[in-house]
Amino acid sequence: MRETKIFDNITDDEINRMKKCFKAVNRKYVEGETINNIESGSVGIVVSGVVEIIRFDFDGNRTILERIKENGIFGGLFLSQIDEGDVVIICMADTEIMFVDYEHLVRQCHNACSHHSTLIRNMLSIVSEKSKELSSRVEVLSQRTLRKKLITYFNMISKESGTKNIVIPFSLSNLSDYLCVDRSAMLREMKKMRDEGLIDSHAKKVTILYDQTMY
Repeated sequence: MRETKIFDNITDDEINRMKKCFKAVNRKYVEGETINNIESGSVGIVVSGVVEIIRFDFDGNRTILERIKENGIFGGLFLSQIDEGDVVIICMADTEIMFVDYEHLVRQCHNACSHHSTLIRNMLSIVSEKSKELSSRVEVLSQRTLRKKLITYFNMISKESGTKNIVIPFSLSNLSDYLCVDRSAMLREMKKMRDEGLIDSHAKKVTILYDQTMY
C-alpha cells in the first residue's frame, strides 16, 4: 500500500501559499547533524532526506525509535510522552525540514482553503500509518528470542516490499539499536541463520529462504 504524503493532492502553488499562511520555516542540515530545539508545539515535515529519532536511556543505551523519510512528520508533539532519558533527532543524509507551528496547521484560517483541509486529512492518514508502524514494532520487540525478533522483522519488511529479497533500511549496527539487542549477538544469530540455510545475506541485503508460513 502506498504511503500517504503530507502534500498529496496539493499543488506547488497551494503549498507556497500555505507556507506563508503558516509562517513555515525551512532549514537545511548535513548528514550526521542533530536537529535541536524541537518545541512541543512544532511539527517538522521532511522535505528531503531522512532522520532517525534516537533515545538514550540513563545508562547510555541507544534505541532507534523511528526512521522518518521524505514527506514524513515529527516533532515535540509526538515525543511528549517519552520522558525517560534523552531523545535526539539525527539526520542520516543531507536533509531539509519545513517547521510549522502545530496550531497554524490544525486551525482553519479565515480563508477556509480546501487545500488546508486536504493537508489535515493527509496528516491524519500519516498519524494513522504511524500507529500501525508502532504496532508492528511492538510485535517485533515482543518476541522472546533474538531469532524470532529477526524473523518477525524480516517478514515485516518482506510484506511491505512484496519480495523475499529485502534491503534493511538501517546499517547492521543501527538495526541492533532498532531491535534493542546486542550487535555482536545479532550478527552471530544471523550467521547461524545463514549456516542453517534460513537466509542469505550480504551487508544490508537479505534473501529469505525459510518458509514464511512456518514463522
